Amino acid sequence: MKTESRKLKPTRTIFVSAAVIVAAILCVVATSPVSHGEGSVQGYAADSKIDNGTIVQLQSGKKDSVKVATQANLQNMFGVTVDRSQLLISSSSDTVQNQVYVAVSGTYMTLVSTQGGTISSGDYVTLSSLNGVAMKAGTEEKTVFGRATASFDGKGVTLGSATLKDSTGATKTVKLGSVPVTINIQRNPTIKSTKVDLPEVLQRAGQAVAEKEVSPIRIYLSMGITLISIIAAIAILYAGVRNSMVAIGRNPMSKKSVFRALLEVILTSIVILIVGLFAVYLLLKL
Repeated sequence: MKTESRKLKPTRTIFVSAAVIVAAILCVVATSPVSHGEGSVQGYAADSKIDNGTIVQLQSGKKDSVKVATQANLQNMFGVTVDRSQLLISSSSDTVQNQVYVAVSGTYMTLVSTQGGTISSGDYVTLSSLNGVAMKAGTEEKTVFGRATASFDGKGVTLGSATLKDSTGATKTVKLGSVPVTINIQRNPTIKSTKVDLPEVLQRAGQAVAEKEVSPIRIYLSMGITLISIIAAIAILYAGVRNSMVAIGRNPMSKKSVFRALLEVILTSIVILIVGLFAVYLLLKL
């Protein structure tokens, strides 16, 4: 029995050691922070030094140079400047003036403000009134820069504050900070729709003709043109038939010429209807 007991001890030691190693690995994984970065990063020139975390746009006519993005050119947002030390591999050039590294995808720290309110994880962010600084996107901005992966309420650690003025001249103080943002420049999914509700039948009809989404104004104008064309064609046709019948009743010998005139009236009605429908097609298609 003693011999068997000695043989079992090493086996127990191996199992205990394996369990300790597995537990240690799980603890490390569970406590490790969420990694940021990845995506596409490239070096660009700039007219002046740009702080890390600033949203930038390409300079007009230059594909290798960037500048701080402005709210007036919201649709031109390109990427965010990143710290070179965060990159695994980077190259620099002495010939590039004020070289900065810009990420156009991935998750990177981005300067934000509380202008649009408290930013929560998962909120869409866009450019604020402060050049290069993001804020929580509302329902009015057409383009968003990406989605925040952390929160910022301006009450904890901040990078400073700024005073803004609205259109009425009232001042507002906003806090500045930095949060990781997953870059995905796109149309604002939360934008307030100004589209007038249309019956589903009209929406489908308009989309079937135009092969794209059509504004309500175009659909209503198309309906008006179609209705006017139909009424005009029917009115001309009715007047032509009535006058022809009256003419034949007064002079049966003029039947041949009356029928010729009636044919011209019918063709005129058809032409009016075709022109109206063609105008509707162009209105929806273009």
